[in-house]
Amino acid sequence: MLAGVAVWSGLTALRPALPATVAVLVTSKPLAGGAVISPGDVAVKQLPADVLPAQYLDDPAQAVGRPATVPLPMGAVMLPASVVSRDALAAPGMAVLPVTLVSTAAGLIEVGDRLDLIGADQEGAAPVASAARVVAVLTTQTESSFTPSGSDGPVVLVELRPDALARVAGAAARGPLGFGFR
Repeated sequence: MLAGVAVWSGLTALRPALPATVAVLVTSKPLAGGAVISPGDVAVKQLPADVLPAQYLDDPAQAVGRPATVPLPMGAVMLPASVVSRDALAAPGMAVLPVTLVSTAAGLIEVGDRLDLIGADQEGAAPVASAARVVAVLTTQTESSFTPSGSDGPVVLVELRPDALARVAGAAARGPLGFGFR
């Protein structure tokens, strides 16, 4: 019996230590880009620290109530860039603006698309921005402060050069913008 205890003790001492784990936020089900995240969409899970990216979300309050910026599969680790926030959208030197688009072909718009934005006024239609990158598509269920009342077209967050912000915002204030894909 003492020999058995000695072997067990020896094997236990040679077994590697379990990796350190940390609490991270993961998706509980697949999420569509633009869908507002609800409490049932995410869960806190313990994962090995050495396999995680440098930044991740660890509290449901960091994601609940915010739109997802991209489609996420079940079990995906939630990153700061996974949810709409000021810090996660624009590339350095760029700005993000919410705009409402005309509803024509709106279901085809996805995060990452490049759009030419077209504004209309009494004199006709004119381009207001070229190759604006879509950083988030807010779904019709989103109903957030980004969604203008009475609008039936999608609201998208587009990345623009800062010098185009006033021109695009002015055109967007007159009504939904037309668009063309690049």
